[in-house]
Amino acid sequence: MTPAVRSSYQIPLLETPRLLLRPLTLADTDFIFAHFSDPLVTQHLLDEPPLTDRAGAEEIIHFYLDPNGMSRYNRWGIHHKADDRLIGTCGYHQWSHQNQRAEIGYDLSPAYWGQGMMSEALRRVLAYGFVQMGLNRIQAVVYVENDRSATLLARMGFAREGVMRDYHALNGQYYDHVLFALLRREYRA
Repeated sequence: MTPAVRSSYQIPLLETPRLLLRPLTLADTDFIFAHFSDPLVTQHLLDEPPLTDRAGAEEIIHFYLDPNGMSRYNRWGIHHKADDRLIGTCGYHQWSHQNQRAEIGYDLSPAYWGQGMMSEALRRVLAYGFVQMGLNRIQAVVYVENDRSATLLARMGFAREGVMRDYHALNGQYYDHVLFALLRREYRA
């Protein structure tokens, strides 16, 4: 992708039968604050501490709104059509255009766990990654005790590649994480 194309990149709307995936906006600040300060949501997100104020939520949204960063990451708010509300986020980080790879991340409000919502969202985001973004490799980094996420990735066809010891540090403590990856040739649309 050339620099001119990167600077004009827009995060598109993505849709599934039950969900609308849309770029985050400042109107989502209350949700982002409540979501990323919820102990159930953040229990396995060990790369950053839980939010403690609205300013932190605004900072997250501004990060994803930065047009200069769009060539390296994108993040969608997961909007549940039936409830007409935001229920989580998902997207790509560390997008390497040269190597055609990116890291996927996701989170979901506990009230929607176990209903197939994240599977539905990830199927659409994976298709976008392999087809529209031209990725060859999509990887995920998961805390070793996050069994729900590991199970979800296995169902999506991701291979467990190994444990990365002391990968994230939070509050003076180090945490091991597991690296999962899905290659384009292994992907089942």
